[in-house]
Amino acid sequence: MPADAAALEIRLARSADLDRMLEAWLALTRYHARFERLFELRPGAEVEARELLRAQLRDPDAAAWLVLDDPQLVGYAAVRVDRAPAIHQERMRAEITDLWVPERWRRRGVGCKLAARALEWARERGAERVEVRVSPRNSSGRGFWAAQGFGDFMDVLQRPL
Repeated sequence: MPADAAALEIRLARSADLDRMLEAWLALTRYHARFERLFELRPGAEVEARELLRAQLRDPDAAAWLVLDDPQLVGYAAVRVDRAPAIHQERMRAEITDLWVPERWRRRGVGCKLAARALEWARERGAERVEVRVSPRNSSGRGFWAAQGFGDFMDVLQRPL
């Protein structure tokens, strides 16, 4: 296994990668469920998740990348741009919706490489800023994103009914 991500290629995901994308998305969702039960998957959710990922691959306002150490998947990221109505100064923003690196590959530069590619893609499309969502209980995720230059913007508060 390479010591860092420099030897690994990051590439745009394509429809033939759907199984690998689903593998990464499920792993990321299960990781998030450790912090918040709302992320626990319903039985059979994989079928719906596959269709959501398939739609993401067709969406011109979204992109996903994979990092492979063939045949192993060692990283996955997804980003999308959102256009705002012409009521605020900001016309477009992006959100990195997913970024996953298997635990054994963390702290080797894979996540940084994926984040940088997602930021570059968003910038190329004219996004003025990029958001990520991370649980306050996910200290490693918060640390990673802070190291990428992300800071607090707005708290999302909730109340179960």
